[in-house]
Amino acid sequence: MYLLTDNPVTEPADDAFHFGPYVSMLHAAVERAEPLPLTVGVLGSWGTGKSSLLRLWEHRLKHQQVRTIWFNPWKYDRKVEVWAALLHTILAEMETERGSREKALRLAKAATWLSVRAGLGTAASLATGGVVKSGDVETMLTELAEGDAEQYRQINRFENDFREAVEEFVGTDGRLVVFVDDLDRCTPESAMTVLESLKLFLGESRCVFVLALDLDVLAAVATNKFGDAFKDAPAEVVSGLAYLDKIVQLPFFLPDVSFDTLRSAFAPYVVRAEDDDDFWELLRRGLGTNPRRLKRFVNVFNMASGIAGDAGMMLDRALRLQLAALLVIRSRHRDFFHLLAAEPTSWETLVTYFRRRQDASDTRERLRLSLPPELEPFADDRTLEALLAWRGGPVAVPSVETVRSMITTVRTTAGPEGPSSEDR
Repeated sequence: MYLLTDNPVTEPADDAFHFGPYVSMLHAAVERAEPLPLTVGVLGSWGTGKSSLLRLWEHRLKHQQVRTIWFNPWKYDRKVEVWAALLHTILAEMETERGSREKALRLAKAATWLSVRAGLGTAASLATGGVVKSGDVETMLTELAEGDAEQYRQINRFENDFREAVEEFVGTDGRLVVFVDDLDRCTPESAMTVLESLKLFLGESRCVFVLALDLDVLAAVATNKFGDAFKDAPAEVVSGLAYLDKIVQLPFFLPDVSFDTLRSAFAPYVVRAEDDDDFWELLRRGLGTNPRRLKRFVNVFNMASGIAGDAGMMLDRALRLQLAALLVIRSRHRDFFHLLAAEPTSWETLVTYFRRRQDASDTRERLRLSLPPELEPFADDRTLEALLAWRGGPVAVPSVETVRSMITTVRTTAGPEGPSSEDR
């Protein structure tokens, strides 16, 4: 059995989702952009391939000798340190260049002052990765208490020092491209900190910041920040677009990967169902076109198939389709899965209701009244109907014993029990 990993694509030869044309378009738009700085937003929901697109773009920039830096803010759980961690990531790269070391040290000292003012105290040396020692921080705390005007001027020089350091690092005509990935893994508070920290670095620096964003996360960020101020705001403001306009000059909405493309990419990894059109139609109806969701499903389906075989179940085509449907139900229809575990006959009852309703629209209300109370919440679930009872669909209703056996198999299979916090 081969497992599909969730690692982003890094080489053009592995670009199974065909992101290359989008990378080329973005690259051409940004390559000669002036004046700098510039902020680009690569926008897409969880699991749609933002990291892969950024890595492919990074590969092209490095091939052209353009300076790049990669930053993952979700690794830093204390939001007051996120901006400092971003700065340290940039400084660490600059320190590798002899001509930039002096500027990097000056920036490190200014960053420590900013950390002190932000209330980090003796932990402020974290902002510079130890370039400025804790003893220096103690001295700065004393000077801050004494109100030394010269030290305040050093803080105010940060923006200019950063601009000069970047120019020394990349040249007067160069540019530093900073990729900020995985913002949708951050808490709203941390994501806001990352977005607002950009103000420290922009100024007139020769930087391009590329942010991978989920608009749903951005909406949570904006709502968290402004609270009741959004109560009567227009929908486009609450969606985060208004806030995005203040930060991002070039928004790029990552297009969906077609289901046919996903099938071509993942089919070689599916055990004994790679060429089954009905199997893939079931996945399209049940899971949509989210690459990460499909990867996870293929891994779990393969494991469940193996466990079922080891338990003596005869995995013919009908049972494989039923098992696939049950795994989708477990992942996307949790309440119905729990009901099936308690009442295995509910599968047949609900499918019968769906099919009779499709054939007799004039008696829908009467049919609905005949449903057991526990199935009432699913009577209008169109996605569940599309999964189990589409016209001409191949998923036969399993027997009660088969439902029980499959649920036992599914519950002993590693994999997500339902939508994770990322999958919302």
